[in-house]
Amino acid sequence: MVKRILIANRGEIVLRVARTSRKLGLEPCGVYSEADKESLHIKHCEEALNIGGHLPSESYLRMDKIIDAAKKLGCEMIHPGYGFLAENLEFSELCKREGFIFVGPSPSAMKLSGDKAKAREVASRIAPVLKGKEISTESNALDLAEEIGYPVILKAVKGGGGRGLRVIESADDLGEAFSSSKNEAVLSFGSDRVYIEKYLENPRHIEVQILGDDDSKVIHLGERDCSIQRRHQKLIEETPSPAVTSDIRAKMTEKAIGVTKEMAYTNAGTVEFLFMGGNFYFMELNSRIQVEHPITEEVTGIDIVEQQLRIALSRGLTIKQEEVKFRGHAIECRINAEHPISFAPYPGMVTKFVPPKDDRVRVDTALYSGYTIPPFYDSLIAKLICHEEDRNKAIERMRTSLLSFRISGIPSTIPFHLSALNDQRFLRGDYDTTFVNGLKPFASREGQIAAALFSLLPKRIQILEREKDKDPWLMSRYDDIQFRDNRSGYLSSSWKR
Repeated sequence: MVKRILIANRGEIVLRVARTSRKLGLEPCGVYSEADKESLHIKHCEEALNIGGHLPSESYLRMDKIIDAAKKLGCEMIHPGYGFLAENLEFSELCKREGFIFVGPSPSAMKLSGDKAKAREVASRIAPVLKGKEISTESNALDLAEEIGYPVILKAVKGGGGRGLRVIESADDLGEAFSSSKNEAVLSFGSDRVYIEKYLENPRHIEVQILGDDDSKVIHLGERDCSIQRRHQKLIEETPSPAVTSDIRAKMTEKAIGVTKEMAYTNAGTVEFLFMGGNFYFMELNSRIQVEHPITEEVTGIDIVEQQLRIALSRGLTIKQEEVKFRGHAIECRINAEHPISFAPYPGMVTKFVPPKDDRVRVDTALYSGYTIPPFYDSLIAKLICHEEDRNKAIERMRTSLLSFRISGIPSTIPFHLSALNDQRFLRGDYDTTFVNGLKPFASREGQIAAALFSLLPKRIQILEREKDKDPWLMSRYDDIQFRDNRSGYLSSSWKR
């Protein structure tokens, strides 16, 4: 009988998986690096082992250390979370050889989904794909680009997170882009394989959450709109997408299920599409739980991690497609320890961390007051999730929650999120992956003064708004936002650089 599970990750996803593991009667165990000795995720595990090092390559990416920890802790299962080893084929195969249950797809399915060129080829039997294929030489790349027509995009076959991506406007740009893409791919993923496809300008990024079990039953949990990104990394997600009609949704989810079955994929995953002008194109299948999975859980009421664990334990899905009910609208803002204009990472001491206190708001985080954010890992510090009966109410709930979120000592992306949620393009639901490019920095003189005051004064100052006045701190933002009311409020010192 399976009793213990090792969560081979760090931060908020460990807390998230630990909570559901206990619900199923499993004892969650963890690992931590030298840099994470004070991390909150350790306290949410029954036991946790120090696997040493500060860098990911010295700790969370060391397969031998993870397997050794699982053995010492008496674990029978390993949940990789997201990032690090979550989509590593070698790690999933190692878990199987060592007798551990890997919470994820089978090695054969991961091998297919992780090879983006091969995955495109298989998916093309079911869903539309943009024209393109893998290339090995610059000459091949030039010939294919001419055949497809510029602009084209180079992508790493083993890629992710925007690394290895190069948009090419003409043949003159291809040579340098080809070399740099291959170099970045081998440094990031250990493989210099790249492929070219037609570049779709200004699309939306839509993904479909799927669940598949060993009985070949595959269901979908709707779509998420993940178009608001910077450097190909997501900042805001919402479900359902304001751009997807019921007819397109039916076609897209049908294709997502078809692709999943064609790849013989089991466990949780997401089928990602580019969407533009009423047409959608398969992009890739991510073989892990996504950072943004909470918004799907909020609108469906389904615990995705629970389904992951049940599938891995060969207990199968607890739900059928016809039992999936969608309720309301949910939005997630990824709060990062970054400067809100440049998005430069900003590790350091968090002097105060007070999330919104609202039963209707979910905050997934491992942060606390007094914690020092290490410089070695991703800058994500909290996920703020708001769920309401419709999109307008969800936006309003998110605005209120962002305004009441208190983070000081380091900058955060909260000012960016407030700006985005007051941008007319977002309010209309009329945005795409270039949304951030259209946010022009704006700050009035009064706003800059207020920002300086908030960064220098040791105590928080609440600026009360009178009916005819605006809080100058709220005026330090991207757009000239017209707030709908004059409620008093202020932002934390998270703007300071």
